[in-house]
Amino acid sequence: HKWSATSDYILEIYSALNGVNFAATNMLQFDPTPQQDAEARFCRALSMFWLLDFYNQVPYRDPGESVIAESRVRKGLEAFDYIISEIEAVYDNLPDELSLDNKDAAKVLLIKCYLNKGVYANRAAPTFDPADMNMVISLADDIINPGKYQFSANYFDNFGPENTTLGLENIWTQLNVGGGATPSNFIFY
Repeated sequence: HKWSATSDYILEIYSALNGVNFAATNMLQFDPTPQQDAEARFCRALSMFWLLDFYNQVPYRDPGESVIAESRVRKGLEAFDYIISEIEAVYDNLPDELSLDNKDAAKVLLIKCYLNKGVYANRAAPTFDPADMNMVISLADDIINPGKYQFSANYFDNFGPENTTLGLENIWTQLNVGGGATPSNFIFY
């Protein structure tokens, strides 16, 4: 593929992910509750994960830092380590129940991180540490074994307005304001 920084698609994704990164970081300067802090930092970690995965660099600022100055950038394992530290730091303050941000969604993001750690360490010739793969298995078992989630008989129920009762495999959802007042639409698993 030959994409350039001027590609509308690439630019829109990069801008949207950095927008989430900025909004979550900005919110942290306004004395959030512990749960609000955890949710903002989780969303920021998720946007940073995708920035790292797509572009191998994560621009960042501290809460309240001037947006006029050039942002700093984390790359590779430095960005990976920061993302992991953020997820682990906020985990206890995330809700247990199905919501936009919850503990199981944090585990899924950790799974995605550890599955790809070898790539972030060396994109040209990745290697995968068995300890990281064992972490993936352990986290997946933590999600699957309690029996909270199961495959839906009809795959498309996962996307319907009543997906919390029909689609039981959704871990992270967003409120479906167009089809009813139940979590729906965006699914992260």
